[in-house]
Parts: sequence; C-alpha cells; structure tokens
Amino acid sequence: MDRLKIKNYDLELYSAGMPYFSGNFTRDSIISAILMKNSKMLKDQLIFCSLNQGKNKNSITGEEPGKIFHELPGVKIRNLNTFYNACDTTALYLIGHKFYYQFTKDNSLILNQKENIKRALEYILSHLRNGFFYEDPKFCDADKFALKVTYWKDSSIINRENGEPIYPVVYTLAHIENMAAVRFAAEILESKELLDIAEDMKSKALDLLFSNGFVIARDEKGDIKGITSDILHSLFYFELGDLNKKQLQKIIEASKKIETPFGYRVLDKKLSESVDDKYHSDSIWPFEQAIIHFGAIKFGLKDIKDVSFKIFNLLDTDPEIFILEGDGAKKGGCDPQLWTIAAKKYFKSIRE
Repeated sequence: MDRLKIKNYDLELYSAGMPYFSGNFTRDSIISAILMKNSKMLKDQLIFCSLNQGKNKNSITGEEPGKIFHELPGVKIRNLNTFYNACDTTALYLIGHKFYYQFTKDNSLILNQKENIKRALEYILSHLRNGFFYEDPKFCDADKFALKVTYWKDSSIINRENGEPIYPVVYTLAHIENMAAVRFAAEILESKELLDIAEDMKSKALDLLFSNGFVIARDEKGDIKGITSDILHSLFYFELGDLNKKQLQKIIEASKKIETPFGYRVLDKKLSESVDDKYHSDSIWPFEQAIIHFGAIKFGLKDIKDVSFKIFNLLDTDPEIFILEGDGAKKGGCDPQLWTIAAKKYFKSIRE
C-alpha cells in the first residue's frame, strides 16, 4: 500500500497498480476500500471523486455533467483521453457512500456531498431509456470513446468487430450497478419515485439475465450472449429478495462453466477461444473472486463461496491477474495491484 500511495494530495489516495497503472482509478479505489473496510480510504476517495466530478460535456475525455472520472490523469488512446471513460464509476461513487455509512454510521459525508450525490444521480437518470441504463458516446457529443468498452472489462467486447459495441449499448453488469446506485439514492433522498425507477431497472436486469440466455451486453446489433463472471459479480449488487430460487439455481449451473481450480475465470473457455486478448478472457482476477465471494455469502451459495476462495492460496504476492495456461495459472499484469491487496486482506479476514 505504501508503494501505491499518491503523496501529492492531502487525501489518502492510491494508484491502481505498478508499473502500468500509476494514476488514481475511481473503480479500483472504491472497490478496494470496501473490501478492506477502510473507511478513511473510502472517505478520501469519495471526496476526491466529488472534487473531480464532471461539469460539462467533453467529446475528448468523455466527461458529462455529474459523471465520476475513470482515471486521473487520463491516458491518450485513439486521439482521445480516458479521463471519464467509465459508465459504472458514478454508480460506484453512490455505492461507496452507502458502504461508508454502513462502516461508520456517520452521515456527515452524505450531507456534505448531497449536491454531488444529486448530480451523480442525474447523470444516471439521463442514461435511462425504458428502464435500461445505456452507454453511448453521444451523451458527451462524441462518436467514440478512447476505450472500446467502458465498464470494468474495458479491453474489448466479444462478437463485435474490433471488440467494440455498436452504440447505444447496455452492459448488463453496469446496468445492475447503476440500479443499486439508484436504490441507495432513493433511500437517502427518501424518494418513492426513485425507488420505482430502481424496481423497473431490476426487472430489466432480470430480463437480461434470465429471459433467453445470459446477456453480456445489448447493442444496436442485438444481444451479446455468453457465460461470464459478470453473472456471479452481479450478486454483489443485488439484494436479498431480488432473485428467486430458480434464478439462483440458473446462476449456480452457469458458474460450473467458468469454474477452475483457482477460482472463476472471466469468460467461458469456449467463448475465449475466439478472443485474442487474454486480459479479459483466459484470466482470473483476484479482486473479482472477493466480490463473488461477498455475493455468495449474501445469497447462501456455499459452492460458489468455496470456489471463489481458492484464489487466496495463490496470493503470495499481489498480481493483477492470473492467466490460465493448460492446467495451471501464471501471474500477469501489475504486481502490486491495489484491489488484489484488498482481496487478499478480505480473504484473510474471512479465514480468520
């Protein structure tokens, strides 16, 4: 953690990983703070997010009013900048507030950032169409983003030319994250209207997950289907009562297709054969195993809980990912990686 600390601010901030991700990433930092139950780190990251919350539309960076940044500083890719290239960070900002209050029972941060929270909510609501959360560069007056994909699996999407969706697109996991964020906003703003919106978003999420095969994303061309870790990942954001026994059983059955001796792989092996980039295909992410484990405990899914815990035995250091090769898995990406450190601490606390 000391190696990743960013010392240019009065806030307790961290870079995502060394040597490749030396900037501050909203997604990584909020998830890490939640997994570690580090209220100081979470508070400072939420403050930093509010200080850099989007104000205007910017076709270069992807900025929109109320939007929370992806990485700071941004990186130049495809003659654009990655600064605001994320459609899930604004949701995580609101969810981060939820966990901060759960950890501390202190509502002063929510009160101090109430206007920021409202602007974040307005960003989410502006992306809703018929109950679905859509991503589209047109929202920031652009034709494309610097990144091909703007939820956490941001390298590419399967079954699309050049790994890029045909906008507008609904990413199922990002939709579920934003649903959870609207729910929390409804709670703190005491809004029945927002609660109804969240319930509509939930019904759309269940449609994406269970109506006709698991949908990874839905764009202008149609549904992109497949078994991915997103299905298990989503359990972190659903609440008890959202999923019935039949739906949970479908998730359990799907999990078998991505199960390995080291945890859950990102993508079904058969699908991954058509993907050149192994970063988000033939890989296992330690942080995601912790997220999956958390959700499995919530819903009482013992087998999924046990499989996701297996990654802990490999964490003698803090690698970003494990790449699957044959019957084994080798370390890849950054080492140390912030949210791997967080996953290790999470699993250690569970074991103890």
